[in-house]
Amino acid sequence: MSTNIPKKLKYQITEVSDSFVFGKIDLEDMDYIVSEIDSEIESGCYEPGLIGTNDDGDLNEETRSSTISWLTKSKKVFKKIKNVVDQINDQFFDLDISTKPCSYQYTLYDNPLDHYNWHKDQYKKDHFTDGYIRTLSLSLCLTSSEFYEGAELFVRDNHKLNVRVFKMGYGDFVIFPANVTHRVNALREGTRASFVAWYGYENTN
Repeated sequence: MSTNIPKKLKYQITEVSDSFVFGKIDLEDMDYIVSEIDSEIESGCYEPGLIGTNDDGDLNEETRSSTISWLTKSKKVFKKIKNVVDQINDQFFDLDISTKPCSYQYTLYDNPLDHYNWHKDQYKKDHFTDGYIRTLSLSLCLTSSEFYEGAELFVRDNHKLNVRVFKMGYGDFVIFPANVTHRVNALREGTRASFVAWYGYENTN
């Protein structure tokens, strides 16, 4: 496990839209993040996950194909990433992310044609997230873009005909409101790993 713990993650923002913020975490800080997450995965401390369901309760391999794990031990990483999300939310979105996320996901696209079709992260039916209302999403790429082909992240920018395509590289992140429609294109070869988190608030009604 890494002992070179940064006080705060350094990052740069390279593109901003009403629908997303695209940026990059500095290399040394990414090495720390990946070291911590890899240690959790290699130690077997994570919780294997099943792909979820949509509002109708259905989600099959035609909708989504990937391997997911729920991270539980990398709390220092979670806190430092949350600080970045807080700063960006305060500057660009001003959404309610007052409650700590209930889950953190390690997503692996490593089989040809792994993908995730068009969807939103904000569910209409609260029971899918145990009353936790997602308002803001984060996808952070843990893999160099040289190590995979395909698996690009598509984000609809205010209109279904206006789509931004991200070929995610090591340290690249996209932060976007959870009601923004997005998808992951089919993997052609290689492996892409991502850290995914959803921020929001607890529904007390």
